[in-house]
Amino acid sequence: MLLCSCADMYVTNTHVVGGSGAASTGYVDPKDMGSIAGVRMVTNNCGVGAANPKAIYIRPFCIDQAAFTGDQTNHVGEMPIRKALTPVSFASTLKQQLGKIAPARILEEDETPRVGWLVEGDFTVVDGGSPAGRFFLGTVGVGRSYLAMRVRVTDVERGVVVYEFDVAGGSRLQGKRGTIRASGLGRATPFDLVNAAERIYLTLDPNPHRYGERADIALR
Repeated sequence: MLLCSCADMYVTNTHVVGGSGAASTGYVDPKDMGSIAGVRMVTNNCGVGAANPKAIYIRPFCIDQAAFTGDQTNHVGEMPIRKALTPVSFASTLKQQLGKIAPARILEEDETPRVGWLVEGDFTVVDGGSPAGRFFLGTVGVGRSYLAMRVRVTDVERGVVVYEFDVAGGSRLQGKRGTIRASGLGRATPFDLVNAAERIYLTLDPNPHRYGERADIALR
């Protein structure tokens, strides 16, 4: 119950290509009960994934086909503007997160990277939910926000999509008070965008929390 109530984003469907760009790929779906016993992949490079990019380039995600609903603006007339600016806001937040892995920058429309990784994707759902619903029955899921997107990571020099995955989530069972990761009665989509950018970073960095790192300690 506690896990279900946490406002956050999660990676669902995943498509992985080996670090050598091999044509043989592995497919992981965390919703598949058979995957719980362990992730199984078939590659011809021992399953070693792409890592350590020289640079990361971000192209603002496509949003034209996305369902853009819920509490987003003070008036419905502003909705097209808010929808058009959402990819810009998300690209900026994603740049901050992925800059922890390698130097990152946002591409202009006419720019094409030559080295490193290109991160791009598509929004599929941007639903701000309902503050009124969260006020009265938020703890049972009424009025919750929802954000879903598809993310593609391309190794530019090899011209291979090395990682492709879905990210989805939202405010879930957060009520009117909210948390550090959820808006409560405020606007939920900005929180969801920040949570999604952080989830993408956590997914692409092999040890984002630097667990096990030591300073001047040797085993004896």
